[in-house]
Amino acid sequence: MTFPNAFTLLAVSATLSVSSASATLAADVNLYTSNSEDAVALVLDALNEQAPDIRVNVIGGGSGSLLRRIDAEKSAPAADLFWSSGFSTLAGFSELFSGYDTPQADNLLPSLQALDDPWTGTNTHVMVLMVNADVLDGNAPESWQDLMDPAWQDKVTMADPANSSSAYAQLYGIYQLYGEDGVRKLADVVEVQGSTSGVYKAVAQGEYPVGMTMEYAAQRYVAGGQDEISLTYPSDGTFLSPEGMALVKDGPNPEDAKRVYDILLSRDLQQQLFELTFRRPSRGDLDEAIAASGLPLMKDVSIVEIDQTAAGDERERLLDLWAEARG
Repeated sequence: MTFPNAFTLLAVSATLSVSSASATLAADVNLYTSNSEDAVALVLDALNEQAPDIRVNVIGGGSGSLLRRIDAEKSAPAADLFWSSGFSTLAGFSELFSGYDTPQADNLLPSLQALDDPWTGTNTHVMVLMVNADVLDGNAPESWQDLMDPAWQDKVTMADPANSSSAYAQLYGIYQLYGEDGVRKLADVVEVQGSTSGVYKAVAQGEYPVGMTMEYAAQRYVAGGQDEISLTYPSDGTFLSPEGMALVKDGPNPEDAKRVYDILLSRDLQQQLFELTFRRPSRGDLDEAIAASGLPLMKDVSIVEIDQTAAGDERERLLDLWAEARG
């Protein structure tokens, strides 16, 4: 894929050696991103307009593989900026990043400023139940607790929490609400997909009536005219999975990377990204755009507060419990 003014999108294997990566990445800002191609293309267009003097190399991949790559390169960093992954995932790699006091910080929702961490929130995922009415027998579940009824066995799907930060947010939230008993009951009911996208695709295709997924993913089907798809915000409260970006410590081009960082947090670009992807922005001044999309405002959604640091600290133990409960 080629972009104007020397912007390039590189698909690079996670197994690429550090030495060859350093030789390849000669542009002004080297951006490692797990975001979708359409979102990346939108960002590159904005950068081309607002900072035409900056050339950007974009290295795409899964957030986990990119973070491991940054770790492998830490003796000679190739990346300048990482965009983005869940706060609880970033917590395991915090030593790889440098903090930056962006001038955009005052415009962000307080929960996404991450003042004590070397990253800044870019967006947040809201966990929902995605329902396909065409294959639903009876009423849809209204809460996470409803899903624990054995009657839902094999009718509900979720991603593997060991491989999906959003699925781990769902698992940790249910653990917060219902303890180990809730985790075990959920494990008895759900069918697990190998990837996050496998969940919403399976529900959209009618393979399951209900999926535990992210708001933005389900909303894209609704906006696309798939009338049988709807979103349920669980009555016992839902969970947020905030995502952040960070400057890579000792990256080769920190000053230009900060300019890209600030543009990624700008009002116009955050609104455009929301309108394209339905991912809720980290800014607090975009309620009008959110309301126009048909999604509820955050103040109208019941949220279970999650300590992202605790979620990261308890990850290994909770995943062990999940694996044992799944058998």
